Amino acid sequence: MKQIASYGAGTNSTAMVCEMVRRGEPIDAIVFCDTGGERPKTYAHIVDFNLWLDAKGYPQVLTIKRAPAKVFDGEAATLEEECLMRGQLPGIAYGFGSCSDKWKQQPFRTWLKMTGWTDVVVCIGFDADEPNRKIRSGKYKLSYAKRFPLIEWDIGRADCVGIIVAAGITPPGKSACFFCPSSRKHEILALPPDLQKRALEIESRANLTSIAGLGRNFAWRDLIRADAAQCKMDFTSVDEVPCGCYDG
Repeated sequence: MKQIASYGAGTNSTAMVCEMVRRGEPIDAIVFCDTGGERPKTYAHIVDFNLWLDAKGYPQVLTIKRAPAKVFDGEAATLEEECLMRGQLPGIAYGFGSCSDKWKQQPFRTWLKMTGWTDVVVCIGFDADEPNRKIRSGKYKLSYAKRFPLIEWDIGRADCVGIIVAAGITPPGKSACFFCPSSRKHEILALPPDLQKRALEIESRANLTSIAGLGRNFAWRDLIRADAAQCKMDFTSVDEVPCGCYDG
């Protein structure tokens, strides 16, 4: 049986892989599905994590992207491009999981089909503090078995950080698109100016109806303007929350 780690490049999936390595579990592939809009620190983390994996004798992270079906017809190559071309926000802003399905799950399934592997178990990094995500994932009817090592080993979010630090790796923090509607306000304000500008371009081009903007019930432009006007808020004690995307 082939064992694949579905890698989101955030705290949970990094801890999952680290613990699998520590326990000597075999991993045939570590797959990261790239929407093209991850935060720069996520891409930098993958480079560093690959060095660690290589030193441990494990396969490096395999980055895969959704291949446009109609390149000649101008189909978007990234989620950001798609939003700009269609004048819309990521699907999660409207309460749908379409962005995760199209830019993470579908590319993964396409890649898996191309491998020719038939006896497969995919390891997903939901931790013991979020069993609800495991339950929700049951709605997906897939051709492979799923495994949730962190839940299996009763490892929660705080434990994940400890595992990563113990492995000698800098915790990567949250992994998500820089323009993700699930971003917390402190995360939006912490974005570099160039990424804020790109996110606001998506928001300004979107045909908004029942939602106010990228924040669903508020527009990112209003938050950023208020911050620039010194109407600042203290977010130092706010916990990091997963975006909710489903990898694998």
